[in-house]
Amino acid sequence: MSLQLKAQQTLPIWPENRYTPYPFLHTEFNSLQFSDRNLADPFFAKLSNAKNERVNILYIGDSHVQTDDFTGELRSRLQLTYGNAGRGLVFPYSTARTHAAVDYVTTHTGRWLNSKNIEASPSLPLGLSGVTARTNDSNAAFRLSFNGTVQPEHKRIRILLKRDAHSYDFALRSGNSQVFVDVFNPELNDNTTLLTVDMPSVSSDFVFTLKKTDTAQSVFEIYGISIETPEDAGVLFHSVGINGAGHYSLLRQNLMKEQLELIKPDAVVIDLGANDFYRGKINRDVFSNNLLKIVNIIRSANPQTAIILGCSQDIYRGGYSLPDCMVFSDIVREFSQQHQCLFYDWYWVSGGRFSMMRWSHSALTKWDMVHLTHSGYLLKGQLMAESYERTAYWLKHNDTAKALLYNVDSLRTPLIDTSKKDVAATQTQIRYLWVYHRVLRGQTIWSVAAWYGVSAYQIKKWNRLRSKYLRIGQILKIYAPIKVQVPAPVKVIPPTPETETDSSEITPPVTVPTIVPKPPVNKKPSAPVQNPRPAAPKAAYHKIKSGETLFSISKKYGTSTSAIMKLNKMRSHNIRAGQIIRVK
Repeated sequence: MSLQLKAQQTLPIWPENRYTPYPFLHTEFNSLQFSDRNLADPFFAKLSNAKNERVNILYIGDSHVQTDDFTGELRSRLQLTYGNAGRGLVFPYSTARTHAAVDYVTTHTGRWLNSKNIEASPSLPLGLSGVTARTNDSNAAFRLSFNGTVQPEHKRIRILLKRDAHSYDFALRSGNSQVFVDVFNPELNDNTTLLTVDMPSVSSDFVFTLKKTDTAQSVFEIYGISIETPEDAGVLFHSVGINGAGHYSLLRQNLMKEQLELIKPDAVVIDLGANDFYRGKINRDVFSNNLLKIVNIIRSANPQTAIILGCSQDIYRGGYSLPDCMVFSDIVREFSQQHQCLFYDWYWVSGGRFSMMRWSHSALTKWDMVHLTHSGYLLKGQLMAESYERTAYWLKHNDTAKALLYNVDSLRTPLIDTSKKDVAATQTQIRYLWVYHRVLRGQTIWSVAAWYGVSAYQIKKWNRLRSKYLRIGQILKIYAPIKVQVPAPVKVIPPTPETETDSSEITPPVTVPTIVPKPPVNKKPSAPVQNPRPAAPKAAYHKIKSGETLFSISKKYGTSTSAIMKLNKMRSHNIRAGQIIRVK
């Protein structure tokens, strides 16, 4: 015991995870999994030494990642523990007609063309960020304005762009510093797509202004910008994602291998997949082949890179949980073991099948039951940070164990005790089932919602109602918690990691208490509540700062631009600094 405590004192101090232990979470699975510890040891050994040697992490995803909500929380916690090496990859997203991450906004002047990896045939070459912008306007410019994530020490700017004799030069200004940048110098014989600029000082704003210094110059094409520290220490965490992207999208990024060689990530996280099957059944062979091509591209660029594969949590479409989310988890689990990748099973950590409804009831999801609210993403980011912490702990205290794998079979189908065939043991459980309700005289959508413990908005969405008015005799479809009698399951021992060891004397991994929630009481009122009036929401106001837009403000408060405009009776998106508007 004393030996274990002594070893524990050498571990980094992680920030405390303050997330709520929701009963639908399976935190007993919350670590990375691997079939061979040699897949994890080099990366985590380097991570533990990050204050002396930089660790470079590239996180690739879709719409969940483009906003950088949960990845920003993961970045913050890793850097708080191991050192801050910079904000990582960003992009002037306004030139591509899409939104930036939650911590910065972008604006531009001039006319720009763009391509994204969600296009079937992108017209422009694509790099790591999955988006490219091009202009032939020599007077064009763009600005990136950050909200607290760029520090004064982040003075090294690495720019991924086209570099040849036809490329415009540019001036880069940040705060009181301005540097003129010669994009292409034929005497240096450097025609890579990476250009490094060291700034004397930086502020929260970066302004790029194009300059035509030669008659041959006619174009500017940019793939991404990495904001870093000059020092070789800390964690540099890049997060890149495109709304609607799937695994097939990455295969359209023809500059991906070249830029992986330039960025040199120590770990690449692939967190995609829902878009591969959201509108149709998942094709196991096609999906696995696409994933294998991506893994081969990464390894051909950097053979020593640790590859971490993720999966989607339970998501809904048209009011129904998609069963292919579980299939997706199984495919990635199997693939990771066959092709020597690490695996983070977010599907089961987040709760498994039908858990998205419980996330929704906890105000952690948006209306589409696919994306999360800011609170939901914050929870996900803290859980992911904890998974790195637990993996590091396990590797530290199980030095003779070969593998860390979890068995989730007990969560798929409850084990039934059939030893006593003459007695049918049952128990009462709460199950979410579709029920049909006939509207009675005097009932409103709010009183029906109160009866079943759901929201009026959900009833409207499930039944595709155009208004909130109901008529007597109308049939409503409602996904409600119902008490049912089911066979009583036998006592199941909480799952533990399956490990292959060389010795029977192994320090046990992190002990995680399993929370067994009590079934919620589903008491129906003696009669439907007549015409309840929902409590009026408390008003909230915001004073507009320089550089803010209605869109960035709506993201900050978890609302929409149209809702803000309606609250303030606005006829346009124009706002000014110092203006006070109502946001809720």
